[in-house]
Amino acid sequence: MPGRRHGSRRPPRRPSRAQRHERARTAGVRAAVKRAERGIEIRLPRRHTEPDSVVAHLGPTNSGKTFEALRLLAEGGSGVYAGPLRMLAQEAHRRLGAELGADRVGLVTGEERVNEGAPILCCTVEMAPSSGDTLVLDEVQWADDEERGSAWTRLLLAGEYRRILVLGALDALPLVRRAFPHAEVKVFERKLPLDWVGARSIRSLTPGTVVVAFSRKAVLALAGEVNRLHPGRVAVLYGAMPLASRREEIDRFLHGHADVCVATDVLGHGVNLPCETLLFAETTKFDGEQRRGLLPWELAQIAGRAGRFGLVQRGHVGVLVGVPWADPDPSIVESALEPHVPLPEGQLGYRIVDEARIRPRLGDLGVEEPRELDAALAAWHRVATREWAHESWLAVESLAPIRGRLAVIQRRLAERRRRLSLQDTWVLANAPVDEDGAELLGTLALALAGDTAQRSLLAFLLDVGRLRDASLEEAEQTGRTAGMLRWFALQYPGAGGVTIERAAALEEAAAARVVARLKVEVESPTVGRCRSCGRTCPPWFPLCDRCARAR
Repeated sequence: MPGRRHGSRRPPRRPSRAQRHERARTAGVRAAVKRAERGIEIRLPRRHTEPDSVVAHLGPTNSGKTFEALRLLAEGGSGVYAGPLRMLAQEAHRRLGAELGADRVGLVTGEERVNEGAPILCCTVEMAPSSGDTLVLDEVQWADDEERGSAWTRLLLAGEYRRILVLGALDALPLVRRAFPHAEVKVFERKLPLDWVGARSIRSLTPGTVVVAFSRKAVLALAGEVNRLHPGRVAVLYGAMPLASRREEIDRFLHGHADVCVATDVLGHGVNLPCETLLFAETTKFDGEQRRGLLPWELAQIAGRAGRFGLVQRGHVGVLVGVPWADPDPSIVESALEPHVPLPEGQLGYRIVDEARIRPRLGDLGVEEPRELDAALAAWHRVATREWAHESWLAVESLAPIRGRLAVIQRRLAERRRRLSLQDTWVLANAPVDEDGAELLGTLALALAGDTAQRSLLAFLLDVGRLRDASLEEAEQTGRTAGMLRWFALQYPGAGGVTIERAAALEEAAAARVVARLKVEVESPTVGRCRSCGRTCPPWFPLCDRCARAR
């Protein structure tokens, strides 16, 4: 049989049907985006009337910025406090309600409405009214957040308020000057000094100490270790906990029922604890893409929680040593206690925040059908990026999360041959849910579209009884589900059999179950313990090194 001639080439392999289909689909998407670009016009939100005054309270954690702002809001008698987190809105609501009376203060978040006709409203930023007498806009540096910054930006650009008071880190001074060139800036200093105390061991922990790690597993493992020396006197905080269970753990520490609190960086977002000593057990974290070292501004924000004015006399910051799998770098923590980045007007900070993010409203996309939304979002992103590429303090917010939610909604609707209106599709695509909750969002979309088969699934999800034997992880997931169902019930009362009362009861039950399971997990730890020999091991592995080698 004659061989192939030297240098001859095989004919190119014909693409498979799947490859040809994918190429055609990709080409179709590109063409749709190109067509959509022609209808995109970038229209920024603008205010019709300039505020009488704009004041910025800028400074580090524990400098009295929020205390002073809430005092001014209370004296004025009407206005809005807008913060980044539901927990911060609840905290402001409690403080103002205690001072002025419950009938004078309301609470509005994505999951709850309390006395929303009150003259003073405490809100998450996304829920803040577009106009009013006084606006207190907290944590203004969040305007540069890739996924939520536009909520701050819209209030900065278009909030129709007589008085505007922005609060935040001094790092946001450049952003404030770009948004309001003539704003009055008040720089706040820390009320109490921070002292560097170096390395401390678990055995040397004193009452009023907070230990910080950067994952749920690390926190649970450390809490188990601390509990061996302080039985029953350890509080736990991390982001996956329902808010009510976080509040219970905070109250235990606040009222002296717990001596030590082990927490993630959720501590850096407005959690006020009587923390005298704060110790970092880790100085690296997984940010969703990679394990990296903590940045100076991240460390400073957390470290600033030590030494709460009016609760303790001064703050101490150090690192925790003696835990085999935790290896914090004391040098980067100590260096982060002093700002070092030059800012305008002779100030020093930790980074420069000089951009604000923005994303489109439905009316900016020029679409008439839900199927046009994805291409229009991609087109808007391209047009806006080109428009603001030079000489602008505006940047485009990431649209990946909303496009991901939209894809799930449209896939689930297509599978069941159901349709939603453009407005309802947009509302659901903007739901406050992360990637883990996208499938539930698809179920809610089907229920809203009239698919009665979803009612039985939603009834099961709302059943408090299924928490009776739930594990800690299952109770945490149920808490997240309850929060999502509360949001849905407020948008569409009764749809799919979901009511705010049933969703609130589920959230309360989930929080109670989390607290109960936490006690068991801390007192009889499984995380951070080798499943074979019971010795301490890294919390992300089931076995210690010795047992792993033996196997």
